[in-house]
Amino acid sequence: MKAHPKEQLRLLELAQVDARHARLQHLAKNMPEQIHLVEIEQDRRTRRAAAAEALGVLEDARSELATIQSDSKLVAERRARDEKRLSSASSTKDIAALQAELDTIARRQETLDDQELAQLEQVETLTEAHDEKVAAMREIEAQAADLLERRDLARENLRKEAKELATDRKTLVDSLSAELVALYEERRKRAGVGAAELVGKVSTASQETIETADLARITKAPADEVLFCPDTGAILVRTERSAS
Repeated sequence: MKAHPKEQLRLLELAQVDARHARLQHLAKNMPEQIHLVEIEQDRRTRRAAAAEALGVLEDARSELATIQSDSKLVAERRARDEKRLSSASSTKDIAALQAELDTIARRQETLDDQELAQLEQVETLTEAHDEKVAAMREIEAQAADLLERRDLARENLRKEAKELATDRKTLVDSLSAELVALYEERRKRAGVGAAELVGKVSTASQETIETADLARITKAPADEVLFCPDTGAILVRTERSAS
């Protein structure tokens, strides 16, 4: 195939655009922020579960404290009623019965006071434990939120760059013959690189030095002849940096 040397040079520009696009695709699939998010996801779930479990235990303790305080209030009300009855009682039997009941209520109140104090200490301890779990959860959630924000920003930048590359690629393709573009696409599909530069005696498609016999054939070929890398099959474009 024949193609003007300037067209062949534009193939190198096209190859650069395609290489940049391939790098963008690789970055999109291997974004550091996304990888980090995946790495911390298990820790996020563990910390959320720990915070939820700590809250459940704390709520149970608070419920138990509320029950004790409710019982204590009822006992205090019963004590107030009995003391009022005792102050107006005249019968020795009634006085003795009320006093005995007040003694029982006093012991019950003492027990409830001890239980309330112990439960208050338990609630305080569990509150501190819950606060620690929530703080740990919020710490990693803040880290995840930052990673998400940076990932989304990076993705948006990649999308913008990909859009610009698509525009550049269309401009280049439109400036080339359909036959040459078809050949380029066929070689790119086969070799992974559609076109490469001959730098000195090295093909940038294979990064290998071209053998003497092949190099002699390449250097003697007309400037408008489309040549191929002996190792990869990519279109080999000669430039001012090529061996002559």
